[in-house]
Amino acid sequence: MKNEGTALSFARILTEGIKEMVMVIRVNGVASFTYEFLNSAAMEKTILNPASIGKTIDEVHTPEIAFFLKERYAKVVKTKESAHYEDFYYSSENALVYTKSSLTPLYGDNGTCTHIVSHTTDITNEKMTKKKKQASHDYLVENFTRSQSLFDNNTDIIVTVDTDGFITGGNSVSSRYSGYSINDLVGKDMFDFVVVKDRKLAKEHFNLSVAREMKDQRAHLINKSGNVIACLVKFVRITTDHDVLGYYVVAKDMTELDKRAEFYKVEKENYQIIAENVHDVIMLVGQFKECLYISPSAETIFGFPVNADFKGTFFDRIHSEDRAVVSSIFEWTTQKCIRSQSQFRLLHEEKSWIWIEVSGTPVLAEDGSLKHMVIIARDISIQKEYENRLKHFAYFDALTELPNRRYFQEYANDRLEQSQDIAIMILDIDDFKEINDLWGHEIGDSVIQEFGHRLTGCVQGENIVARLGGDEFILLLTNVTSDKRVKEMANAIYLAMETPINVQHLSFDLSISIGSALGSAEKTTISAMMKRADLAMYQAKQKEKTLFT
Repeated sequence: MKNEGTALSFARILTEGIKEMVMVIRVNGVASFTYEFLNSAAMEKTILNPASIGKTIDEVHTPEIAFFLKERYAKVVKTKESAHYEDFYYSSENALVYTKSSLTPLYGDNGTCTHIVSHTTDITNEKMTKKKKQASHDYLVENFTRSQSLFDNNTDIIVTVDTDGFITGGNSVSSRYSGYSINDLVGKDMFDFVVVKDRKLAKEHFNLSVAREMKDQRAHLINKSGNVIACLVKFVRITTDHDVLGYYVVAKDMTELDKRAEFYKVEKENYQIIAENVHDVIMLVGQFKECLYISPSAETIFGFPVNADFKGTFFDRIHSEDRAVVSSIFEWTTQKCIRSQSQFRLLHEEKSWIWIEVSGTPVLAEDGSLKHMVIIARDISIQKEYENRLKHFAYFDALTELPNRRYFQEYANDRLEQSQDIAIMILDIDDFKEINDLWGHEIGDSVIQEFGHRLTGCVQGENIVARLGGDEFILLLTNVTSDKRVKEMANAIYLAMETPINVQHLSFDLSISIGSALGSAEKTTISAMMKRADLAMYQAKQKEKTLFT
């Protein structure tokens, strides 16, 4: 025993200065173990303290945790082999901690296992980083899958990529242009499809998109057969909780438009021949904005007849809020003699206001002065509607049509800036996983939809309900001066959930857990309130029934 005491003293010297948690457990028998040594890290990061030394596992921990630990220690004693396992616990500050532990047996002179050394490493950062990365990937895949129909009906090339530029999905157009199937595209570096001479500029444009919204960029893409496609490329950030999860890469094939632009360098009669055979509107505009020519397609696209009185009709029909910008762009283009592009609203005879996109190219006389401007215009109303739908996807949950986490946090921050008299309630369905496991996700989704519908019926005015994900929802209450309002809302929610939810031939009696957090006169944040409400919900789920924390 003297040697063992010396060894433990030496172990104390070695372990006190390290960050990992080290514990020495004395083996009393197959099912009895006593804490004999704890280093400082073990006592700082767990519920263990100096008083735990000399006590058995059963005396220190709850029956559930004691059973868990003894089962692993007993296995080491029985097999005489080291063991490794991962675990998690809540620290004294109620923070979730993930750990990786190694158990090593020590033997006495008679070959009997006398002690077990537990070496535990905090792997919380590693776990959270892995979870965040997986969540980002899942979000990209889920978001693209839900939007697949919308993307496939778009004529542009659209792929989704992660923050490193690796493809996670694509529409059918991207497959047709690239020559690869969607499955073959997934996992590839998007820059491998950019010709070498454009690759550096494309990467710079992509990196700049992380910091701010960028304009369209010209790039030449190369497909599986080696054919080069001239495109206009744009990166659209996919964000949630203010984090960039990836990008939509939208590439418009400019081949035909580029070919068409070449013809604009010829004389007026050649312009007219081209104009009468394309679907876009082509105009020749003088330096004083007078229309020298407008193609017959204007009658179909813009809704007004092309005749001897058409001059001036185009600019007169521009929306009053857009005229100043259009005039400024026109002046800038004519002065700099460079190509420009703009979007604005135009009055259609039958469709009211439509969105059009205009590209203007100056044509110079031999002395370098402006001869006229060649303008190509097309109706982009459908594209604008598509962009609005993408914005909707960014702020609303696709399953319930309720606001998502991003919308909720932005809305709640606005309310918090106006007044501290707010409250947050987080709630979920107890044991919802069993519904999915037993009846499938289609039934589970229907339950979630009805659950969200009933919650919506409980709020009014500036109060909102949003879906955080899975079966977890969140409510914001305004004008809250005491916990009375929150308790009344909780009672209203419980009452709304008393009626079983019927899906197809099934009926579900739901039990829910609710946690709440009140704003205060002190400085606080929405994120801090959400964490407090989430902790209160966890305590309620543990049968403590604490509504506030």
